[in-house]
Amino acid sequence: MFGQILIHLLFGGSLACLTSYFLGLRGRTEFIPIARNLYRGIAAGMLITFCLLMSIVISHSFEYTYVWSYSSRELPPWYLVASGYAGQEGSFMLWTLWVCLIGVVLLPYLKRRGWEAQVMVFYSLILVFLFLLLVVKNPFSYVWETFAKDGIPDGFAPPNGRGLNPLLHNIWITIHPPILFTGFAAMSVPFAFAMGAMLKREYQSWIEIALPWTLYGTAILGFGIMLGGFWAYETLGWGGFWGWDPVENSSLIPWLVAVGLVHTMLVQRKTGGLVKTNIILAVTAFILVLYSTFLTRSGVLGDTSVHSFVDPGKFAFILLIAFMITFAILGYGFVIYRRKDIGSKEESFSPKSREFTLSIGSAFVLASAIIVFIGTSWPLIAEIVGLPKIAIDPSFYNKMHLPLAIMIMIVNGFSLLIRWKATNFGGVMKKSLYPLSLTVVATAVSFWIGVHDLAYLLLAFGAWFSLFINAELALKIIKNKFSSSGAYISHVGVAMLMIGIVFTARYSIIDHIQLVQGVPTKALGYEFTFNGREQIEKEYKDREKFKFHIDVAKDGSINHVAPILYWHDFNKRQSPYKEPGIAWAVAKDVYISPNSIQTIGGEPEITMTKEQTIFLPTDSSIKMTFVTFDMSNMRNGGGKDGTIRPGAVITTERNGSKHTDTLYATISMATMEGKPDPLILPGTTQKISFLKINANKESLQQSEAVFSFMDTSKPLEPLKEVIGVEISIKPFINFVWFGVIAMVSGFFVAIIKYRKKAKREKKMIPVTPSPVSVEA
Repeated sequence: MFGQILIHLLFGGSLACLTSYFLGLRGRTEFIPIARNLYRGIAAGMLITFCLLMSIVISHSFEYTYVWSYSSRELPPWYLVASGYAGQEGSFMLWTLWVCLIGVVLLPYLKRRGWEAQVMVFYSLILVFLFLLLVVKNPFSYVWETFAKDGIPDGFAPPNGRGLNPLLHNIWITIHPPILFTGFAAMSVPFAFAMGAMLKREYQSWIEIALPWTLYGTAILGFGIMLGGFWAYETLGWGGFWGWDPVENSSLIPWLVAVGLVHTMLVQRKTGGLVKTNIILAVTAFILVLYSTFLTRSGVLGDTSVHSFVDPGKFAFILLIAFMITFAILGYGFVIYRRKDIGSKEESFSPKSREFTLSIGSAFVLASAIIVFIGTSWPLIAEIVGLPKIAIDPSFYNKMHLPLAIMIMIVNGFSLLIRWKATNFGGVMKKSLYPLSLTVVATAVSFWIGVHDLAYLLLAFGAWFSLFINAELALKIIKNKFSSSGAYISHVGVAMLMIGIVFTARYSIIDHIQLVQGVPTKALGYEFTFNGREQIEKEYKDREKFKFHIDVAKDGSINHVAPILYWHDFNKRQSPYKEPGIAWAVAKDVYISPNSIQTIGGEPEITMTKEQTIFLPTDSSIKMTFVTFDMSNMRNGGGKDGTIRPGAVITTERNGSKHTDTLYATISMATMEGKPDPLILPGTTQKISFLKINANKESLQQSEAVFSFMDTSKPLEPLKEVIGVEISIKPFINFVWFGVIAMVSGFFVAIIKYRKKAKREKKMIPVTPSPVSVEA
């Protein structure tokens, strides 16, 4: 109850903060300090509320619906903490918390520059909607409130929770979502700055003060996406780092727009052009964050994405749409309203200028965002127009992005050789001779080692060209001023990423093999030996988890990998979850994803339903029919030792002669397995045993019997396990990882540059914000 009250109070506080900033803008400047203090109080209250949520999760307070839905007593401490934000309500809490905390840092930054009221009025409006979402999707609701129609009594507390989805049982769940939601929250800042710029009618100065925050948001969001890709590759067994899943894409779209925004902001800062473009892109990036939230949490992609949340309820669904539409109308409507007022310098840039190439490069990045937007939204569009609701095939994205990627790489390389305003192309060609020479050599090597597809060879050429130019410039600048090298480091990362994609996405090779325990098997130039399995995490009773030990040998070198298959109560153990085993190497990875496990040798086993007929696997001349269960020995209940002694009535037919027999087994009531009493069919060497019952709790008639068979005249084959695996070779995958690390690191290096500048500005006398009429 206390948590629910806190959220309602915070919602009211956000409304009061918004109102106070609005009154401050109308000339009531005495309300601005009130709004500032209200905001700080809201941030502190949100931090307390989030800590309260974590406390009820950690203390196993299953009377709360959210805690019951996403946690359990079996969860290790780190997964228990992660369950606090793994569900819809918790993720909204985390997003709101980051918006609050970022605003605390933003406040003094704005106050010193005279932008507080103009920016914070829009930032506070974002918080109003977020808190309204929390009022509707409240993580402090009780189970008897949520399931009131089911007659749950007040005060009821389930003994345990449903637990966390096993796919999320990985250390990355503790890192990836907090980083990603920090990026989502940070993208609120450029939006608020752009809106404040239109309110303040200062269309040039906002670029300088908003650029560091745009870099920060882009860096953090990119870092979160990067971690998600590594998580998918390392632990989920999907065979790659990006699957073009609609929900994966939903966070990529605003990031691509933000990347384009960073570059167009640099153009405006240098030339004064692209004024409307930057305001529109800042608004669009934030709207796309809201759209991403809608796609992920509304349930509209539930049939087409493995990541989508379930339907949040009709009112929450409407609220998500209203959230998105309100800010779209507010943002784009304000741009239209100010369209004549937003002055801009001549935007017909010379083709020989850096601003031209930066603008072209940004246009290509934005084209990528449009492609991903259309593909991601297609299931929703298809449903609206009455077409089958299916996800776009990943090949669509690959084909559409290939020419864009080639152009982006080539334009990026040449843009750094061109000066602002105008450049002599003769000088550009002279500067490019050395990197071009290296590029030709590197492309030839790429062809020699297997890149023969013309389109991918062109992409390799463009990526090598961009890499060599950016690396050369970065090394020169790092020697003198490290903090100015951020852009070049990021571009090196993008080039490395493209090279990694050329080799990994296009030239990975795959094979499916069966590994028999103890038997070396050759595939893709390697020798694989399955040495057996090991049960892990035995202390948890809600799962059966096995690690499969496999040796990967080549040229005398042996690597050990251990893919995992496990069965979990979360899906009633109907199908296994899997984690890959990876033999890491500098030039390539050997990626082993387990698919199935079976047993060969020993006595073959067959599961049968009533009236089912089979031929004996050890003698195909004999037919056997499972007739029914014989429960006559169970009329007085089970034995004192917790066992029962059921029978299975069978008929066998051989050479036209039929026999009816009853096989018995002493079976544990706990496991439904036990010790059989074998039967040797008269006149044969065939032994049949009744092993266990696969009980159907709803109907005994639907229960199954498990039998084993043996030909006593032949030696018994030793019992061996066979694991079915998908083997893939990922050439130069490390280019992908080092590339994304360098790309994101470059943003942070650029932030350091602006951080130093901000520290110098602290020595300046604070500027008192001047009130601006909303009606101006």
